[in-house]
Amino acid sequence: LSERIALRRDLPEVRHPLCLQQKYDSSLPTASVIICFHDEAWSTLLRTVHSIMDTAPKAFLKDIILVDDLSQQGPLKSALSEYISKLDGVKLIRSNKRLGVIRGRMLGAARATGDVLIFMDSHCECQKGWLEPLLARLSSNRNSVVSPVIDVIDWKTFQYYHSVGLHRGVFDWKLDFHWEPVPEREEKVRQSPISPIRSPAVAGAVVAMDRHYFQNTGAYDSDMTMWGAENLELSIRTWLCGGSVEIIPCSRVGHVYRNHFPRTFSYEEAMVRNKIRIAETWLGPFKENFY
Repeated sequence: LSERIALRRDLPEVRHPLCLQQKYDSSLPTASVIICFHDEAWSTLLRTVHSIMDTAPKAFLKDIILVDDLSQQGPLKSALSEYISKLDGVKLIRSNKRLGVIRGRMLGAARATGDVLIFMDSHCECQKGWLEPLLARLSSNRNSVVSPVIDVIDWKTFQYYHSVGLHRGVFDWKLDFHWEPVPEREEKVRQSPISPIRSPAVAGAVVAMDRHYFQNTGAYDSDMTMWGAENLELSIRTWLCGGSVEIIPCSRVGHVYRNHFPRTFSYEEAMVRNKIRIAETWLGPFKENFY
């Protein structure tokens, strides 16, 4: 179905009315958007790229860096290089070995020149005005990791569903990520319906942070493999190292959630290894709760 939907489409306006009244300084930091992909559907990948280009002001978008993690699909090889060459500000890096999301994102980050790094999955669509609120928050608090509100794009119909109510990311002792409604005590410290939401963790779909902060706090953990739980490692490390993790309500990005995943042994093994790495590195005496 994705192939039959236009690569550039208008999404329904789902932001809070107060978001539409926000004015942003022209001196906001610039952003590099890093997208790592492996055999992503042609249309879904390019819809992600076009939605960024169509919604991000050129003054703030330094570049989009695509990292091809050894894709095998034909169109993602020669045809993609030709297509991307016609897009201003889009770079394509090809890995000659399988890296996984974590190392793929780090490869892209090493080539990025924007003040802010935004890591985005290869199956997203951005709402109008998604970028400026993230940059504004990071310009006032560079020791933070921020994420948009993640809306749902149905993987079968590609219909866009906006999240009802505000949620934050949490995790349990098994180091599994969940969403929960923002608790009342957190609502009380927020000054308005569009104030940032403090969150124990962020989802990995779209994450933004200051480039120097990312590098100075250790980037992604290179000892974690392939993909899985990297969002928790980043979130826990940020909080424990004196930073903050927040969701920015005026920034919204749709994400294609598949209800089936390649639950192969290698995937499960990588996830378990990464969780053990988090427990051993960051949980201290609390790691007994994980084991």
